Amino acid sequence: MHRMDNTAIADQSGIRRHPDIEIPVEDDTVSATRYEPVDFEGPLPALLMYVPYPKDDMITYGAYDPLNRYLASQGYEVVVADMVGTGASTGRLDTMFGANEGREAEAIVEWLADREWTNGRIGMYGKSYGGITALAAAARQPDALEAIVPIHTPFMGYRNAYSYGGLFELYYIGTDWLTLMQVLDAKPPSRRDQRGEWVDTWQTQLEVTQDRDPFLFDFLDHDVKDEFWEGTDIPVENIETPMLAVGGTRDSYTRDTVEFFEAANGPKKMLLGPWRHTMPHRGRESSIGFRKQALAWFDHFLKDESRSIVDRPAVQVWTEREGGGNVDAGVWRGKSEWPDSSKDAADVTFALTPTGLQTAEDFDTGRVERVYEPDYTVGIDSIHPSGAQVPAGDTNEDDARSLTFESDPLDKPFDFTGTGEATVRLNTTIDDPTISIRIVDVAPDGSATMVTHGSKRIRCNSLSELDEPVSDEEIEVEVPLKPKSHCFEAGHRIRIAVANAFFPEFMPTGTSGTTTLLSTPDEPSVVKLPGEFLETDSFSDRISLPSPDESLPTTAERVVTSDSNWERSREAIDDTATVRADSNLRLELPHTAMTRETELEMSVSADDPSSLVATSELRWTLEYPTEEVTIVATNRFSRAHAKATTKVASDGTTLFEQEWSRPIKR
Repeated sequence: MHRMDNTAIADQSGIRRHPDIEIPVEDDTVSATRYEPVDFEGPLPALLMYVPYPKDDMITYGAYDPLNRYLASQGYEVVVADMVGTGASTGRLDTMFGANEGREAEAIVEWLADREWTNGRIGMYGKSYGGITALAAAARQPDALEAIVPIHTPFMGYRNAYSYGGLFELYYIGTDWLTLMQVLDAKPPSRRDQRGEWVDTWQTQLEVTQDRDPFLFDFLDHDVKDEFWEGTDIPVENIETPMLAVGGTRDSYTRDTVEFFEAANGPKKMLLGPWRHTMPHRGRESSIGFRKQALAWFDHFLKDESRSIVDRPAVQVWTEREGGGNVDAGVWRGKSEWPDSSKDAADVTFALTPTGLQTAEDFDTGRVERVYEPDYTVGIDSIHPSGAQVPAGDTNEDDARSLTFESDPLDKPFDFTGTGEATVRLNTTIDDPTISIRIVDVAPDGSATMVTHGSKRIRCNSLSELDEPVSDEEIEVEVPLKPKSHCFEAGHRIRIAVANAFFPEFMPTGTSGTTTLLSTPDEPSVVKLPGEFLETDSFSDRISLPSPDESLPTTAERVVTSDSNWERSREAIDDTATVRADSNLRLELPHTAMTRETELEMSVSADDPSSLVATSELRWTLEYPTEEVTIVATNRFSRAHAKATTKVASDGTTLFEQEWSRPIKR
């Protein structure tokens, strides 16, 4: 069933918004908003986004609203639904990334297919968590689900907290996203229904918040893929639903995108651009007509319209040029598959030698035995922060604090496209060390830009358990590199930088000590990069993609302010690195004004990984005619201990307050 209130009227764009859709899902009721395109005769196909982010502010009035409206304006019923236990939906959110999310999404798909205003043909789309639920539903193979578009999406629960190298995602997940989820645990539905059911929904969410620890504690406690993560992997090999997989080479989930794309068994294409965790039509780097692409995918499979997107190459990838720092320098290319060094893709093997970086066949004499005292601040000049659209930094200071091996200036361009891999030989006196490999493009003027990287907790080979500690014995470590496409121009140098940290993207592991890197012609330390040296500086597989469609706005009209800031610094006296990030967002909604303010800080000293401290505060304010409700979450954690607080107040009077504090269980 559904009901309408006085906001269910068509606006100037021809969209009628129904914010009070109620969908029965098992024993709960999911709250949803329907975008109805009134200029089209129904019934129509429907598109679903199912997320734990509140539909009545962030999703249907924030940055997603222009995409939702665009798709609706092209003849789709678009439905955005609050996940069970979040937003205005009933129920409890006790765990994340569980199998229940796929069941819930499947139930909603089936419910939508049975509405009189749909024709029974359903698609799903969404970024990050919205992509997770799309994959989870498709893996269950509901008959009505006929196309999906997952964007910047992981598919393993463990990968929502830890890297493929077993390292905790410190900045984006630990400090930023988990603080957001802590606020959303306690936030009331921003839109108050006339029957007052929002009060009961909010009360249940506060009871859940009081009953369990914040998700931050769980994520820190379970640093290997143990029983806590059981059941959180999506069986993507079961997916037969036509899928347009979308990822960014500056996003955290590039490898996930490649892996679930390769595993799926239905019609599929992959679009891999230079983006961070941002929609491709709004990205700082190479914005494209992504809305056209998504629309064409749905039109082909939900409306039986012949669209050229299905005839495009299986993989469409952006290749960086001119060092990679220039957002406009690059080309789109088409490939039949994604190259991977670990799967016998054609590659060039570079060896770490006494004279620098050479192709492996040229390394025939000498021995590398370089001792390195770890610097746990390495990374702050190389990271591409997801939450702030700042340019790529010059990595020379990070590189100066690392072991580096550099090629001569290249005589020919080198096209690196695919998933590379490093194999390094070393011994270390560090207990529980990390090894981090960065691939850097050094321009003729000496400026340096990170191309890709890979980091690994050496003891975490299987992800599901830790190996015995390594101590002062020679070992060989394989480090997968993040997928990328980049052309090293003639005259540029390729630099390999080896360190024991990539801060603040990953939480440091290990103790004080030394790492000795070893490489000989018989047992070389190498980096394999899929690709080849080019005879010309052009690409025969170059393709074009649609330019952005500006017929409808790309920014939400309800967004009053949206700012972010990213600062990094090093304290000279004690050699401590600090990264600060802050952001603010204000929405003027029909039912309230919403303000979200975030402050994050992470610091570590160069010689002591246990000195790590991460703090965060997120303040969410809802301004109603009769009162002002504020939810504040604050966190502070190190490698050994975590403390969190959540406070809810109305006009300054505390309604709810909870504090959690305990050692991390390792």
